[in-house]
Amino acid sequence: MKNLNTKGYPVKTLCCYLGISRQAYYKRIHQSINNNNLYNKMENIVNENREEKSRAGLRTIYYKEGLSTLLGVNQFEIQMSKRGYALKPYKSFIKTTDSRGHQYKFDNLIEGKRVNGPNQIIVGDITYYSNLSGLYYIFHFTDIYSLEIKGIVGSKNMEGVNSEKCLRQIIKYNSQNKYGHKLIIHTDGGGQYRSHNFQNMIRKAEILPSQAKSCFENGLAERVNGIIKNEYLIDYNIKNEKQLNRALKKIQKQNNNKWPSKILGYSTPQQYIKWVGTLKPEERPVKIVKETHKK
Repeated sequence: MKNLNTKGYPVKTLCCYLGISRQAYYKRIHQSINNNNLYNKMENIVNENREEKSRAGLRTIYYKEGLSTLLGVNQFEIQMSKRGYALKPYKSFIKTTDSRGHQYKFDNLIEGKRVNGPNQIIVGDITYYSNLSGLYYIFHFTDIYSLEIKGIVGSKNMEGVNSEKCLRQIIKYNSQNKYGHKLIIHTDGGGQYRSHNFQNMIRKAEILPSQAKSCFENGLAERVNGIIKNEYLIDYNIKNEKQLNRALKKIQKQNNNKWPSKILGYSTPQQYIKWVGTLKPEERPVKIVKETHKK
C-alpha cells in the first residue's frame, strides 16, 4: 500500500482500488509504520543478545527478554527470519570415543527410565574443539532432568584424568559425596570412563554406571556437545588450555543461570529446579528417557 502511494497515486484512487475508506487507509498506514518500528526494536534486541551469544536462537531470545506482551512468538520468528536472523544448522565430524578393551562393560540402565528430579541421571560425553591454536577436548556431565551442566573440563588430551576431574566437579556442584545408588551416570563406552580410577570413584560415591552402545543412546550429551561448541565457544578466541577452562566455567554459569531452554518451558535450569522444589514429588513433571531400539 505504501509502495503505491510513493508511486504518485492519489489517496482517493487508492481507496477506490482497494475498496476501503480514507480513514481505513490511513489506519493501515499508521499500523504498518508502528509494526515496522516494533520490528526494528526487536531487531536491536536480537543483535544485543547475539553480541553476547552469537548462536542464541530466536525463540530463546523471545522468552529470555519477555517479549510476549509485544507480539506473538511465531510472528517474532517470522519477522526476524525475514531480516536474516534465522540460525543455520551446524555439523561435527571428529570421533572422540575409543571403545576398545574389555574392562568395565556395563548395560544401558537409563532407557525407558522415569525421572522426577535432579541427581537421578547424569549423562557425560567428550567432544572436540578446534581453532587456530590447536585441537582441544571437552569433557562434560549434564543432569538429564534439570539440564544443568554439573561438570566441564577442557584439555589438550583425551586422558582419563579429565573424566575424573569432571566427576569431582559433580560432587562439588551438588555438595554431596554419596548418592546411595540413586544416581546413574550414563556415558558412552570410552576408555576414559572404564578406567580403574574412574570406576573406583563411582563405587566410592555409590553411583551406578551405565553405558550407551551408540550415540543414539546418549542423545542429550550429544546435543550438549553442539551447544557448548557452536552456541557458546564460537564467540571465544581460545589461545590455550587455561583460557579454554576459564571460558567453559563461564559457559556453565550462563547455561545454568542465564539462558532459558525450550525443554524446560523456556526457564533456565536453575529457575526450573527452584520451581520443581516447590512441588511435592508426586506433582513434579516426569521425564521418560527415550528408548532407541538400536541394539
